[in-house]
Parts: sequence; C-alpha cells; structure tokens
Amino acid sequence: MKIINIPERELSEYTPADFGGIREEKTVCVIRYGAFGDMLQVSSILPLLKEQGYKVCVNVSPIGEDILKSNPYVDELLVQKTNMIPEGELTEYWENLPPLFDKVIQLSESIEASLLVVPDRPSTLRGGGTVLAKADERFFWDKEKLHNECNVNYMERTHDLSGVPHIFNPKFYPTRQEREWAKKERKKIKSKHVILWSLSGSSVHKVYPWTDSVIASVLSRRKDVSFVTVGDDLCQLLEQGWEKEKRVITKSGKWSIRKTLSFIDRCSIVIGPETGVLNAASTLDNHKIVMLSHSSEENLSKHWKNTTSLGPDYYDNFCFPCHKMHYGFNTCSRDEHTGGAMCAANIKPNDVCKDIMKNLK
Repeated sequence: MKIINIPERELSEYTPADFGGIREEKTVCVIRYGAFGDMLQVSSILPLLKEQGYKVCVNVSPIGEDILKSNPYVDELLVQKTNMIPEGELTEYWENLPPLFDKVIQLSESIEASLLVVPDRPSTLRGGGTVLAKADERFFWDKEKLHNECNVNYMERTHDLSGVPHIFNPKFYPTRQEREWAKKERKKIKSKHVILWSLSGSSVHKVYPWTDSVIASVLSRRKDVSFVTVGDDLCQLLEQGWEKEKRVITKSGKWSIRKTLSFIDRCSIVIGPETGVLNAASTLDNHKIVMLSHSSEENLSKHWKNTTSLGPDYYDNFCFPCHKMHYGFNTCSRDEHTGGAMCAANIKPNDVCKDIMKNLK
C-alpha cells in the first residue's frame, strides 16, 4: 500500500504532485473523513470497487489511515491532517482531485449532515479563529417529519453513492501479528465466555448508564463469563469500582482501537452503543447487542448479522430516534436520574441481561 501525506498549503499552491500525480492505471478516489465507524462502513464498498477493475485510493484523515492501513482492498491512502482544510474551503480543495482519477466518490457528510442533521457548531478558519456554522434547518423539524426523511439505511446510502451493489461486508483487517496478539490475550482469560463491552462512542448519547447493573447481574448468574471493557482514556472513569473483580478486565485507554478490533472475534458477545467497534463486529458470527441512540435499527443495524438492536420505545420516548448529531447536552435530552441521555437511560437493563443470557451458549 502506498501512503501519500498531503502537505499543508494554501489552496492556490497545491499541485498534482501533492496528491500523487495523475494515475496511469484505472483508479477511483474515495473521499471519506470521520470516526472509526465511518471508516468501517467505507470498508464495505472497497472490494466491490476492486471487482469493477479499479485501483482504490482513499482520501482520509489520520483516523482513517489507522483503520485502513492494513486493508487488502486499498492500494493508496491520501492522508491529510484532521481539520487541515477549513470547512468553507473543502469544496474548492476537492476540485483539485477529479483530473487525477478516473472516478471520484464523495462520501464526506454522506451520513452526518445528510441523514444525521447538525446543530450550530464552531467552524475553524484558516489562520486561526472560529465562526459558528449555521444549523441545518431540519434540526428544528418535528420528529415525524425528520424521521420520514432520515430513516434511511447508512450502508445502503453509502453503496448507492458509490455505484456498487448492496453486498454489505464492513470489515476490519488485523495484521498477522495483531491476530496472534488477540489469540494470546484470549488465552489469558480462563472463562468459557468473554463479553466485550464498548463503553462509549463519540457523543454524549453513546454512553449506557446501566452498564454496571448489567455486568453485576450477569456475573452473579454465570460463573463462566468474564467481561472486557474498552474505550478511550475518559472511559476509565466508567470502569471505576471494578478493580478488584477478576472477571472484569478493564482495558479502556490501554488497548488501542486496532487491538480492540483485533480482539472482537475472540468474544462470545460484543455489546455497545453506535461505535466503530460494533460496526466492525456487524458481519461476524458472534452475537451483538447494540444500544441505539440517534439512529434507528433501519439506519444502523438492518443488515447486521446475529444482532439484537435495543432502544427505547419509539412512541414512549419523545426524542428517539432523533436523527441528529449532538456535541453536548445543550441539544441532547438528558435523563435527570442517571445523568445520561434520555435514549440510553430508557433502554431497560433487564432487557440487556435477558438477551445476554439467551445468547450465551
């Protein structure tokens, strides 16, 4: 795989050489920035583009590079620093790319800002400073109207925009060394079953406030189960209190995202909110439990294998599914009792426990 690091320049200073020059082979460039889950969704279209005879180049930020650098269906990565190009200049920036490729697939904001509407948010200016980007007017639509427009499957939308058939296979490809590492880590855990719990996603609504209750209930009923909890450094706060329990292995801030994704197929069950971890597990044989938040089952997990999608009742909960991006509780409805988002707090822990017990073979 060839990795091209795009230099930081003024738009008028870019040359074809900065993007790797004009390709001699039939090449497609897929533009997609975003979080881990976005990159896993993009991975589904790559083998289908290869089948169409394309050499595949993907324009990503460092997060995308980390996820896709071992993907066998990627020939080139065009990597740029996160937020290197101010939002208002992206269209002009992308105009440099089409002459270099036979086909360009633009997936930036194909889900967020399209099927997940955005509120007012800060936008970086070139040279420093910020302005407030205006909210999508749909952010203020009533729930039913927004649901009718945005209740579209993310994978179907991604494949349609890419001109490939609906053959869905989002997948993470660990290296041989990562697979060996995962095998050794699993052997360290003596329990027959391991449940991987992804504690948090990228937004306030992607935290399940009843996690401790579910873990305690399952541990008391099954002696052959251990939990592995994963997340970023902040998720270590959610792990507090489990330090003396040998069957809860806390790995937040200790395992990288690649280690976590390499480990998921070693687990009996994978649980979590709408995150890259659940996207990576979506086509595996092991059982998945996903806590829905701003997305519906139609949006997210319609095509997932062996998955239970849990969310509050659509009609009892006034905001779910909201189809909105949230950057804090200033726009997300908060449950006063738990401190979590209303959608997460209203997923009953007993329902999670029942599904776990049912699917522990």
